[in-house]
Amino acid sequence: MTKTITTGVALLLLLGSTHCFSQTATDPPNPLKKARLQLMEGSRLYNPQAGLQTFQQLATEGNPEAMNGLAQIYIQGLGVPTDDVLAIEWFEKAAQNGYGKAYYNLATLYREGVSIPKDLTKAVSNFEKAAKAGDINGYARWGELVKNGLGTTRDYVLAMDIFEQGAALGNAQCIYAQGYLHYKGFGVPQDYNKALAYFRIAADKKSPIAIYMLGYCYSNGYGVTIDKEQASQYYNQAADLGFKRAELELAQPESENAEPNQIKTVSTPLAEDVENAPIEVPKKIKKVKHKIAKGDISGEYTGHLMRYDWSGQNIITTTPLKITLDQDGQALAGIWTEQEGDSLAFKATLEEKRILFNDSKIDRLNRYVEPVMKSYKFKEAKLQLLENEDDIYIVGNLQLYNIKQHENEKPMYLILERKLNDEEKEPVANPANTIVSHLVVYPNPVTSNSFKLSYELTIPTEISIRIYDFMGLLKSTQKLTTTGTGLQEQIIPFNASAGNYILNLYYNDQVIKTILIKK
Repeated sequence: MTKTITTGVALLLLLGSTHCFSQTATDPPNPLKKARLQLMEGSRLYNPQAGLQTFQQLATEGNPEAMNGLAQIYIQGLGVPTDDVLAIEWFEKAAQNGYGKAYYNLATLYREGVSIPKDLTKAVSNFEKAAKAGDINGYARWGELVKNGLGTTRDYVLAMDIFEQGAALGNAQCIYAQGYLHYKGFGVPQDYNKALAYFRIAADKKSPIAIYMLGYCYSNGYGVTIDKEQASQYYNQAADLGFKRAELELAQPESENAEPNQIKTVSTPLAEDVENAPIEVPKKIKKVKHKIAKGDISGEYTGHLMRYDWSGQNIITTTPLKITLDQDGQALAGIWTEQEGDSLAFKATLEEKRILFNDSKIDRLNRYVEPVMKSYKFKEAKLQLLENEDDIYIVGNLQLYNIKQHENEKPMYLILERKLNDEEKEPVANPANTIVSHLVVYPNPVTSNSFKLSYELTIPTEISIRIYDFMGLLKSTQKLTTTGTGLQEQIIPFNASAGNYILNLYYNDQVIKTILIKK
């Protein structure tokens, strides 16, 4: 149990109590008003003993505002020695009498672990009670804990509902928080336009963080046309209100979205479970369907990790990678090394629909002029495996988790490549592919508007093909004609521009991939 209240928590309590003692914006009863002034150093009425006596008398008479104030006096040592036990007793008595600020103060102490053991579950409960007892600031704190899954199960839908209730009562932090969820797409479709609408309303109420976010959106073109001058104005307004991140942005030579795909990014839905993950860097992120076939993917890979904005339409950073993988059945272990970042040993489990990481953490540099490391957990990955004659590609999505902010990190796309050695290039029997084998595109590169496709068939089976470009766009689809078993050959029309393509051959629940080059 912490016995000494910190300055930061003292300020939280002062703010939570509206000048220590008053529940409403209206003037308190005269005895408490005078007693409050008597407790303030520098006041012409300063007389802490008289002020304490007034609060004690009114508290014992059942005045909940006085009970809450008396708890403040004991917890902060205003004219008396600090006494945590008495402070908690009076907060609880005031709360039991329906005084919302007392619930808020108890919740703050439980959240911070000051004067009482830290208990986030009790913090959630007391912030909820504070809100329902009329303290509108309680909505913001309650919703924040629900949003972050602290002391309760994470529930973005419930958090939005809580923020809506607080916003309806005029709480600027709740209005901003609604915009935050839309900005990042937590519990709702990602939508910069809706986020901006909430940021503007909260900014009109002088919310520093909402004003900052307006600057951030104008600087990066998120939902509005890029306007550096307008962004600077908002950053300066937020900085004047003491918001430090605004000062950091003003000092930055470049914005986050330094090389945008467009001057105004409009949020649009992204396709889910993309069948063919591109192996060239997609300008807009692809959310791929996890497809790592049974087999060994061990080896050393090199490639890049692309980090996108929350809409998935702009590449924010590109990080060179080197990864060593060691597979043992469904268990994966390896070394992850980032250029200008951290390296770590990780463990993961290969599941049917994802790769799940086991307590793996990495520190990554932020983008500011004086960068600092931020810690992330590896959460999961959805990847696809593509094998060519000389290369193996692992491509797809990686999800990191921001430890400090208690939330998922921006969307990411991973492209890894490994060169096959001579032994791996030799034909290896694969029970999953014994019905269809020896898939060949001839000629390859394709130099005309058609090519010959051949393969061995051991059992009469329906066969179809789809051809995708490296950005994952479908270019051709066709059902093939088969003639019994044995060698199958068919001319496939393919009138496409020069480039690299992926041919998928489907049969039963299986798929065989090969790379097709068009000259």
